[in-house]
Amino acid sequence: MSIRLAGAAIFMVAAVYTWFGSGYSAPFGDVLGPSVFTLIVGIPTMLLSASLVAFPSGQTDWPDKSGWLRQGAALAILFGYAATLKGLGFPIATFFLIALLGITLGGKPVKSLILGAVMSLFLWALFDQVLGLPLAFLGAYFGGR
Repeated sequence: MSIRLAGAAIFMVAAVYTWFGSGYSAPFGDVLGPSVFTLIVGIPTMLLSASLVAFPSGQTDWPDKSGWLRQGAALAILFGYAATLKGLGFPIATFFLIALLGITLGGKPVKSLILGAVMSLFLWALFDQVLGLPLAFLGAYFGGR
């Protein structure tokens, strides 16, 4: 039964994601627009999660108390990232996101901090410089664009 519940929950999240993301548009970038990405991710996710509801297999164990706490902390970090992205800028907010998620999920703190620093700069350069999607290097708190 828990496989079916998980499949139904994943389906609902994917449906909401696809619904809200399908209307997104940007005046720059690809001819198809950014809403295509939500369709590419959302539709297969809905199909696969519906298959879990229709054809459940195996049994899953729910996490213990520490697992629930880690998952709650990860969600809080993701919400904090969304709340601080504009104010801190993409690289700084992404650094904190990756480093804190790495530590929360059991990574070594030094490796998580290094990964956060490298990946945040790499992702900013990829999106802003290579793909031409403008991301603020410094946020509103630092006088950035």
